[in-house]
Amino acid sequence: MSEQSSPAKAAPGSGDALAPTPPPFPASGSYADGLYLAVRHAISSGELPAGARMRETELATRYGVSRTPVREALRKLEADGLVVELPGRGLTVSNPTLNEILDAYLIREVLEGLAARLAAERALDTDLLRLEATMKQIQAAFDSGDSESTIRLSNAFDDVIFLAANSDRLYRMIHAARASQGQTMRGNIRYPGRLEQSIKERWLIWEALRTRQPRLAESATQEHLRQAREIRITVALEAKAEG
Repeated sequence: MSEQSSPAKAAPGSGDALAPTPPPFPASGSYADGLYLAVRHAISSGELPAGARMRETELATRYGVSRTPVREALRKLEADGLVVELPGRGLTVSNPTLNEILDAYLIREVLEGLAARLAAERALDTDLLRLEATMKQIQAAFDSGDSESTIRLSNAFDDVIFLAANSDRLYRMIHAARASQGQTMRGNIRYPGRLEQSIKERWLIWEALRTRQPRLAESATQEHLRQAREIRITVALEAKAEG
């Protein structure tokens, strides 16, 4: 959830908010790295839905690259569990089960909690100023009834924290865990009352960061994700009862 000198300054991504829009290709790094980020975002945002076939030629044309970086990107995505090889269909976007989605929340609870703890220790003053400004924008957007901006800014808030932790590896792991949940975060954040509650949870996270309390920042983030996980279980139970 911050900006610093580690991973490429990515655009906005916590609990059950929508995935951020990454830069198409980083200023530094290979085309395969940039393509990996772009396709990962397309999967987590639902642009590439579960079950979509991942043909090398189509991806190369879509992103204007050769097939070599496409192969490299697909290998990374497969290692992350975001694409799977299916008999007769080849590589497709994976369709996580409910248990896999819930497990991903547990993993994110650990990873994002750690990021918040590190951010409370390592964040620059400019990071904290940016977080405060973003929280005020989130609140203003929500108060005006602009849910899309509220969600987008919530992701921005989270990503500032992830970057402020100043750990490239942790940053990558967090976004891989988020992407593994596919489009489920969309349903969560739109559950009645969840958006407003998530804002209150982020204010608590912000206060812990502002006062440089690592353990409190970690526990507040973990509680935020526990609440998101509970909502996901509720959504699943309601869907089962209706179906």
